[in-house]
Order: sequence, then C-alpha cells, then structure tokens
Amino acid sequence: MAVTKVWVETDNCTSCEACVSSCPEVFEMNNDVAIIKAEASNADFLAANSESIKQAAQDCPCEAIKYEEA
Repeated sequence: MAVTKVWVETDNCTSCEACVSSCPEVFEMNNDVAIIKAEASNADFLAANSESIKQAAQDCPCEAIKYEEA
C-alpha cells in the first residue's frame, strides 16, 4: 500500500532527527522540530517514498510521524 498522507505531531517531536536520517526526501528540521517538505503534498511523490516514510515512522522514538495509506 502507498502512503497518501504524512504528517508530524510536532508536540511529540523530540528533535532527534531520526526521520531525517531515514527519509531525507520527505523530512527536514525547522527550529528543532521535524517538518514535512513541501514536495510531500504530491501523491506521486509520497507513493514513490512510501517505504522510507514507513521506516521513518517506525524509527521515530516518540511516535510523532503519522501517515495514511491507500
């Protein structure tokens, strides 16, 4: 299944940068909080990076990375 939406629950983010290490195509840091790059609003871009997004969510120690699949 492909990822159709991804987001960061910023209140839970601890700035560990695990998501950036796992999926730098989608995640970046902004003022010590992980954010989603603008490109990640594109469905084809998300689909192409689905496995890395799922890995980033799994690697996140505070479970701040969330996604939806279809």
